[in-house]
Amino acid sequence: MTEETVNSPQQAVGAIVQGVVKKTLMLTAVAIAGIFLFNVVFVATDQRWWPIPASLLFGAALGLVNFQWLAVAVERVYLRKGATPGVSNIAAAIINILKLAAIFVVLFIVIRWQVLNVFGLVGGLSLCFLAILWQGLTLMKNVSAQDR
Repeated sequence: MTEETVNSPQQAVGAIVQGVVKKTLMLTAVAIAGIFLFNVVFVATDQRWWPIPASLLFGAALGLVNFQWLAVAVERVYLRKGATPGVSNIAAAIINILKLAAIFVVLFIVIRWQVLNVFGLVGGLSLCFLAILWQGLTLMKNVSAQDR
């Protein structure tokens, strides 16, 4: 979806989420390929190499779920017709607290039971954050190019 075809705020939110998902998947694939190549070239042992890529995937997926929930909250709370600022702010705060609590529980269980590599998990979450920044910078560049 290009800037010219966005007709409503809901379409804009959908286009941003799509861009972030694509960029996160791209960054995650590059990171996993890099880890695999590093393991093949430099480590070359029979050690288990999959925990870090699995952790990257899980962290990226968790970051995308968090971002998707944020987009849904924005659509349902702020972009709904007849929404008042006070009620919207309270609803958004409650939704965000519940969302972050759910993510905290998942992270606590994964870290406590040592299911995944913590560094890979943080790396995956960071890749999603980088994709959000990349998408924002891309949109800013496109808007400034249109203003010229």
